[in-house]
Amino acid sequence: MKLLTARKMSKGFVYKKIVIVFIAFLIPLISMNIWVNYKGMSLTKNAILDSSLAGASFYSKQLDKEMYFIRNLQLQFLSDKDLQKLSFRGSMLENYERVALIDQVRDRLTTLLISSDYVINAGVYVSALGKTISSMKGVTNTPNEEFRLISSMMSTTPKPSFYRDGDRIFFIETENNGGTISYIEISKPKLLEALNQIATLYKESEVLLGNSNLGSIMSTAMDNQESEAISDLIDDQSVRNSINPVIKQLHGTSYFIIQNDVGSMDLSLIMYVNQREITRTLSQFITWFYTLFGIAIVIMVLYSFSLSLLIHRPLSKLVKAFHMIETDNLNIVIESKTKDEFHYLFHSFNRMAFNLKRSIEENYEQKIALQHSQLKQLQSQINPHFLYNSFFNIYMMCKVGDSENAAELSQKLGSYYQYITRSGSDEVPLYKEYRHALDYCEIQCIRFSNRIRYEYDEIPDESNTISVPRLMIQPIVENVFEHAFEDGTVEGVVYIRANCHNGVVRIIVEDNGNLLTTKDIEVLREKLAMDSKQMEKTGLINVNNRLQLKYGAESGLFVSRSQYGGLKVELVIMNKNENEEA
Repeated sequence: MKLLTARKMSKGFVYKKIVIVFIAFLIPLISMNIWVNYKGMSLTKNAILDSSLAGASFYSKQLDKEMYFIRNLQLQFLSDKDLQKLSFRGSMLENYERVALIDQVRDRLTTLLISSDYVINAGVYVSALGKTISSMKGVTNTPNEEFRLISSMMSTTPKPSFYRDGDRIFFIETENNGGTISYIEISKPKLLEALNQIATLYKESEVLLGNSNLGSIMSTAMDNQESEAISDLIDDQSVRNSINPVIKQLHGTSYFIIQNDVGSMDLSLIMYVNQREITRTLSQFITWFYTLFGIAIVIMVLYSFSLSLLIHRPLSKLVKAFHMIETDNLNIVIESKTKDEFHYLFHSFNRMAFNLKRSIEENYEQKIALQHSQLKQLQSQINPHFLYNSFFNIYMMCKVGDSENAAELSQKLGSYYQYITRSGSDEVPLYKEYRHALDYCEIQCIRFSNRIRYEYDEIPDESNTISVPRLMIQPIVENVFEHAFEDGTVEGVVYIRANCHNGVVRIIVEDNGNLLTTKDIEVLREKLAMDSKQMEKTGLINVNNRLQLKYGAESGLFVSRSQYGGLKVELVIMNKNENEEA
């Protein structure tokens, strides 16, 4: 029988161990590569974010400084001595002097207007004159449109850092208990221009100016709702208290949010950038990383397949061959198409299987011959006292005229000796072996003048198809008559029963004798359990050895205390293989 492939693969413990070791060594390298890549990407991303944070911070500080500068000029203007003189003495001054002071104030307002690109109008209301002086409108009497606008905004409480009227933004300061009101209008287009300059740091970035109370004052975004939603995030402590960019989700999109305070206006300058814009330059590295990771997986698969082809399959073939030898199939040859170490192993295995087969054949023939010899020896060891006593019993029955019992005993005795001396097969049907044991019991009961009797169960019909070695049961029954009732027991009983189930044969012989001690049973059990090659091959031990030699260690004789007080001997034949073949 040639073994070309291992149809039923072994569990592959060696193969699995090699693959696991390879993966165990490869995983740290892959893990280190993953860590280095992610660490590098993290550092690069942080560097980009730091750059954007620095740019946004720079522009927001410039804007804040510009607003502080304008407010400081406004405060200095309120302290101007010409304006103070007009405020306190305007109604008492001569007309010439009043006009001269007004012109000087207008010059100061013009200076304030040209001091910053963010200022589009600067003016002052002087209650003592009842006039407003403006760089845009000139000198006008009150009430006028500009005064009404400023007055309406000043009614806002509490006082804000700046005032709004629609899209117009004003800085308003008062002096002399409201007798002097300075106002400066800030250019919204200029503010938007500054915000757009910050937004040019990234393509997908927007900048807004606002706070949690006022919302978005102005924004570079076309979608005002988005700006309002971003401004609401200012209330989030993680955004408000963070000096670093934070990541927030808005409508399913992740944004990096950078916040800088514009203290001069009590606002926050917020730049938010789509995360994809920040990580776009890193995406190619991520693609290469996953490509390399996929290549590593492919390498592991190819390595595993190579191990399976070069090591696992030949090893599985060898394991399969050993499994077949365990089932006593020695007609096996492993073919090898390679010239590697497995070729030597396969050749050595084939040679071993051949030598093992030849050795088993030689030993088997010797063992069969030994069994025949032991059987003949057992047949020759018939107790002569049994034959003498049986003839004596027949003689006495004839003397007293009991011809019926004499005839029955003669018939049983003839049948008994015909069975044990018959040549031929060493195996007989189970029911014949059982019947022979019952004939022996019948003879012994007649010999012992009916002070001993036996009870038995009929053997099941299944026994008609089961063959067992000859003289298996009779030696057990003989042991009972020789040892259980030698004290002259009256009303001794031998119990015999048999059953067959799923190929397992059980013959149970029990007695009600009282001579056997528990220690005697233990000694007998130990003798049956030990290797008895050097022991005498007769009696119970001989039967036990023959059963185990033929049917395996699970078969044999098993002794214990009988429920009737004497010895219980259970003969077990594990005949499963033969039953399955049948």
